[in-house]
Amino acid sequence: MSKFNEIIYKLQHDTEVPENVWMRYTDTLSKLSDKGQKKPVPIISKSRMWPAAAAAVLIIGTISMSAAAHLQWSRGLERRLQSTPEQRQELEDNQMASFVEQSVTQGEVTVTAKQSIVDNNVAYLSFKVEGYKPAEGMEPGFSDVNVVVGDGKEQNSGGWSASFYDGLVQGADGKAVPADGTPLTEGETRSYTMEDGSMEFQIMMVSVEKGQFIDKPIHVKLKDLGTYQEKAGDITVEAAGEWNFDWTLTGSSEVRKYKLNSALGDSGATVLEAEVSPISVSVRYDFPRQEITERVMDENGKESLSTMNKEAPVFTGVRLKDGTIYTGISNGTYGGYTAENSNIYEDTTLLNRLIEAEQVESLLFIKSYPEGEQPLTEENLYFVPVK
Repeated sequence: MSKFNEIIYKLQHDTEVPENVWMRYTDTLSKLSDKGQKKPVPIISKSRMWPAAAAAVLIIGTISMSAAAHLQWSRGLERRLQSTPEQRQELEDNQMASFVEQSVTQGEVTVTAKQSIVDNNVAYLSFKVEGYKPAEGMEPGFSDVNVVVGDGKEQNSGGWSASFYDGLVQGADGKAVPADGTPLTEGETRSYTMEDGSMEFQIMMVSVEKGQFIDKPIHVKLKDLGTYQEKAGDITVEAAGEWNFDWTLTGSSEVRKYKLNSALGDSGATVLEAEVSPISVSVRYDFPRQEITERVMDENGKESLSTMNKEAPVFTGVRLKDGTIYTGISNGTYGGYTAENSNIYEDTTLLNRLIEAEQVESLLFIKSYPEGEQPLTEENLYFVPVK
C-alpha cells in the first residue's frame, strides 16, 4: 500500500495519522464548500490533494494553440480509466470527451492542456508537462493549483483533487497495480515519466449542481513546479513559473437513471435513486440523521471530542450483468445532506475505470471493512440491483 493510501486507510479506520499529514489533509478539506448546507466528505483517492497557495506575481509566458490533424487521448487518462478503444470512441461521439491542445511555455517547461472528460456530475482534466524531470524517487507537484469554472469564482461548489499520474491503476479490488499489468513489488518507485519523457498532471472535480461543468468557461492556473517533500509537507520549487489556461468545457448529461427504494440492511439508509454514467455514479438516499461523537485534532495538534452526523454507507463498486464485480471503483467521493433540516443524503463518486452503464446489474455499498488490508468480499457489501 502506498504511503498516501495508507494514510487514507488509517483515516477511515480511526487510527493514528502523522500530524503534518493530518494538517495537509484538513487544509485540503477547506476547499470543499458548505453550499446548500451540504457537509463535504473528503475526496478519497490515491491522488495527492494540494492546498492552494497565496496569490503570486504573474509571470508572462507564451501561449500557443495546436491544430493537430489527429487528436490523441491523454495517455495518463487512457490508462487511469483503463479504457478500451471502443469506450474512448463512444465518449468522443457523445462529446463527453473533448480535446483542448493549448500550450504555455515558461523557461524550459511547456505545459499543454490536453483533454477533458465531463458528465453531469464530474470532470477529469489532463495536462502534459514537458521539459522537467524530477529526481529519482521524488514525487512532482505544483505549489499552487487554482481552478475557476463559470462565473469567475474559484471552483468550490463540490470538491477536487490533483496529482501527477504515477503509472498505477486500481485493480478490481481497489488495490494499486502498474498499468502494464506487472506485479507491484515492495518498495517499488512509482514512475511519473511517460515513454516520451513527458509527465501528466490530472485534476478531478465533483460538482454539487447537475451539469455545473458542461458548456462552461474554465480557467486553470498551475504555479511553480517542483517535488513534494513528505516530511516538510510542501513543494521544493525547481522550475518557477505560472501556466494559465482558458477554454470552454464541453460534456454530456447522458446518464442512466434508476428509481430504487432499496434499504441498506440495518444502517438506516434507503437508496432512493441513482445516476450512472461511464465516469461517475451519483446516489440519493433517505438517511435520517444519526449523531456520533469522535475524537478530532485541531490546527495546534490538540485533541477534542466532536459530535457530527454519521455518514451513509459509501458506494464502492458495481456488479456487471456478466457477473464481474468491481469492489474498488472510486477515484474520489463527495457527499452530504442536501439541506440543514433534510434527511436526504447525496453521494457522488468519480470512477477509476470507464464502465458501460447499461451493463451494470447492481450497485455495491460498504457494509463493513475487513480486518487488516484484506480485500472487500461479498460479506462486506450491500448489493442494490438496478433495472
